[in-house]
Amino acid sequence: MELGEEVNIVLNTNSVEQLSLFDFKSKSQSKELGQFFTEPTTANYMASMLHAIGNVELVKILDAGAGEGILTISAARRCLKLGNRRVHAVLFELDTGILSALEKNMDRLVKTFISNGGKFSYEILNENFILSRPDKHERNFHISIINPPYFKYNSKSSVYSGATADLFKGNPNIYASFMAVVSSCLVSGGQMVAIVPRSFTNGLYFKGFRNYLQSNMSIERVHIFRSRNRLFKNRGVLQENIICKFVKCEQQPTIEICSSACSNDLAEAEVVRYPQKLIIDGDDLHNIVRIPESAADGHILRLVEDWPSRFEESNYYISTGPVVEFRTREFITAKVRKDSIPLLRMHNVKAFRIEWTGKHWKDVWFILKEGHEKHTCSNKVYVILKRFSSKDEKRRLVAGIYDPKQFKDHLIGLENHLNYIGVKGEDMDLVEAFGLAALFNSTLMDRYFRSISGNTQVNATEIRLLKLPTRDQIISIGKEMQGTNVYEQSTVDKIVQSALNIRDL
Repeated sequence: MELGEEVNIVLNTNSVEQLSLFDFKSKSQSKELGQFFTEPTTANYMASMLHAIGNVELVKILDAGAGEGILTISAARRCLKLGNRRVHAVLFELDTGILSALEKNMDRLVKTFISNGGKFSYEILNENFILSRPDKHERNFHISIINPPYFKYNSKSSVYSGATADLFKGNPNIYASFMAVVSSCLVSGGQMVAIVPRSFTNGLYFKGFRNYLQSNMSIERVHIFRSRNRLFKNRGVLQENIICKFVKCEQQPTIEICSSACSNDLAEAEVVRYPQKLIIDGDDLHNIVRIPESAADGHILRLVEDWPSRFEESNYYISTGPVVEFRTREFITAKVRKDSIPLLRMHNVKAFRIEWTGKHWKDVWFILKEGHEKHTCSNKVYVILKRFSSKDEKRRLVAGIYDPKQFKDHLIGLENHLNYIGVKGEDMDLVEAFGLAALFNSTLMDRYFRSISGNTQVNATEIRLLKLPTRDQIISIGKEMQGTNVYEQSTVDKIVQSALNIRDL
């Protein structure tokens, strides 16, 4: 298969046809533990990613958060199909309420292996996987399929703070600790398949974890779900989750990206194979993992990554609005005063413009009382980006243009849910602001950004790492945009693509 070639997966979820699926309790969910258990179809798909173990007398499976054992069942059945008839599983589970169900399901698996001429054994540990740190004394596991819990914890007071400091720097989320310890438990060539939030693939908080993971594991395949709320159905999970397969070896030259709407259409997943260098951004220390949802998005990713420079190299800067409302309540008023200025919030930012009249029920003022200096910005031209959007919104990037002539004051207030962009060492003019805003508001840039970030939050760190065309090209776009009063998406896209000599996407 050529790089970039699209193929279809034909998925056989029955790893051993004569085996029937075990019954699992529909209440398999524990918000307190941050755990949402995997459905059988998804578990079988994850197991189907495992390749043959090779000439190993006893395959060892590690389940870091076993629940009722569905992932171990799927993994063990996959081993049986691949010809590995002797399998031993070590299962960690904290919830004492489901240990009985877990043991019963493992006993059924023992009988299944016997009926198929094999032998399955297991050990259930009612221990905290992270605090137990099994990798300290045992690093001989061949397989681990995990759906770890995910929650943030206090980096100063939590028992998990620093628990994996010997592996990576930072305390981003408990699921990262699970992945790191599992990785440390694997033998050379061991395989890890994980269903986790996408958030680890980008962002400053996960930088240390990404560096650790990429120095120890090869990303082989990533499966992205285009719908965020249909994977863990009816369970209120709004995280964007992905399934990813890793092998403990040096990074391989190609990575497969698969995509489907949800777990119901896994058999029709679109699969595209990309060069590793396109998916893992190794040009900086952040090692962001890009995930294009389709072959078309992969084409856009290639186009943009060929642009000449990054955001900061183009002499732009981006900052987050300095007004954090819950910390500056005494400065904020709903009634105009002589010593107040407009405070811009997310609802004021529209494509190419700022709407603020003081009459909208959300419009407020910022009082220029003593101490205001660290919360206010100079009244000059900015491109303003919303920091938050819904995953299922049409656009992730929305860029407005702030024209200082819109307000007479010498200062402006920008709330913390906004990012503002200017030029280092000089004032941005409106022509360039229109060009930069058009670029951010284009379909091209929005789809590119979705490939590098699954977050609904638009972080300044991610914008700083974006590739951009030359400033001359951006100014050329701005001149075209200023010459039209039509800001429809088709017009914006036509102007941007024409200036960048891009044909149909």
